[in-house]
Amino acid sequence: MENTLPWSDLPKELWCMIGKKLDTPTDVRRFRSVCSSWRSLIPPLPHGNNPPPFPLQLPLRPGQKPAFVTRSTIYRLQPPEESGPAFGWLVKLEESGEPGCPLLLLSPLSKEPIKYKPGFFPSVLNTLDFRVTEIVKEYAVEVDDGANFRRVAKVALFPDSAWADAGECAVVGILEGGKLGHWRYGDEEWSVIEGQDCHFDDVTVYKGQFYAVDRLGTVSWIDPSFRVVPFSPPMCGGGDRKHMVEAGGDLYVVDRYLERATLTRYRNNREVRSETVKFRVYRLDQEWGKWDEVRRLGEVALFLGDHSCFSVSVQEFGGCVGNCIYFTELSNFYGVKVHVFCMEDHSIKRAAFSRDYLRILWPPPAWISPSPCLLDPKNMRTVF
Repeated sequence: MENTLPWSDLPKELWCMIGKKLDTPTDVRRFRSVCSSWRSLIPPLPHGNNPPPFPLQLPLRPGQKPAFVTRSTIYRLQPPEESGPAFGWLVKLEESGEPGCPLLLLSPLSKEPIKYKPGFFPSVLNTLDFRVTEIVKEYAVEVDDGANFRRVAKVALFPDSAWADAGECAVVGILEGGKLGHWRYGDEEWSVIEGQDCHFDDVTVYKGQFYAVDRLGTVSWIDPSFRVVPFSPPMCGGGDRKHMVEAGGDLYVVDRYLERATLTRYRNNREVRSETVKFRVYRLDQEWGKWDEVRRLGEVALFLGDHSCFSVSVQEFGGCVGNCIYFTELSNFYGVKVHVFCMEDHSIKRAAFSRDYLRILWPPPAWISPSPCLLDPKNMRTVF
């Protein structure tokens, strides 16, 4: 029978190594809050490094408007374990950089602010009062047009750990025309990555490397010298837009099919836009270098946001509906709305019209807001 050693008896040197492997500020704070001994093993953040300040202003050329890289973090909040089982809640917080309002509460799949009546939502969310799990960080480039911010690109940043120094950070983004560009902290302007003859739809960081997928479904690796290296064969799907998402350590590409639709609203105002009609999901078999179509997601839900894609386990959230894809649709009439595609019957529904789909997003559970009915009811219809 093997001898076991209580975790409290492990050498301090080993705990120090473990502590410095933690990537998120939340995990670092939780590690240091266990006891005074652990608190002494790793320093508080930031320590000895120069983290990039967000929003991060990009260099300006004459005549250009100010541009910024913003950072948001999507968290799963749950009550303390002693409170028993409860539904998890997805929340997105963005670092505003504004004094007196350091964080903005946003919809997890878009940049729409969540509004609530003063006094009926906690002004402070102490991460030590809840079980907090960081799901994903998302980055976006914004241009200040003088009145508000306008999104201009899909971007990924690396490294983004709690210990990263600003001088190490690089951004890869999709520029106008579907071309890839990169920018390092301190560069004077974006550089277009050479050797591209295709239109890229999405970019992400997977296992510590930049990856991008083009309109044909070919996934490429962007190497440290910013060269595009094909990583997969093209997909057999014929959709109109590709999204990359990691689930269970594997890389998936979600193929979105669009159709042109004409909507008529009050006083015969018409809008012609592309409307999502279905999805097909593929998993990259990296050992054999081929795509496997996935017809069921099981206990997993995929989320395709405006600036990030991620997956969650239904078992970890409790009450979240699995085997489906949450996504956003943009309309000039109605703004950004969250829809849900069911993999079982290929149906598409507005999340706001189904409590089972919506409760992972809205309203906040009772252990966050004791009086959720007093939150602004129009916000649910406006945001979701």
